[in-house]
Amino acid sequence: MADEPQPPPRLSTEERAEAETREMIERAERAWQRQVEREEAGNAGASPGQMTPLRWALIALAGAALAFLVAEHLTRIG
Repeated sequence: MADEPQPPPRLSTEERAEAETREMIERAERAWQRQVEREEAGNAGASPGQMTPLRWALIALAGAALAFLVAEHLTRIG
């Protein structure tokens, strides 16, 4: 008789809610971890240095646009 599995203890409503909440959080964490792993695997082929020239070109373009807009605004003021 000692080998018979014991029935699970009856949980109160509050304990059941806590267990369900804990399970939902753990499930979300596992899904998030899988997503991170997929994204890291997808970006494994691209090294960070490959995008550097494009980033600098975009920064220079944004700076030039800002300078143009400031100069245009200053000419309108006076």
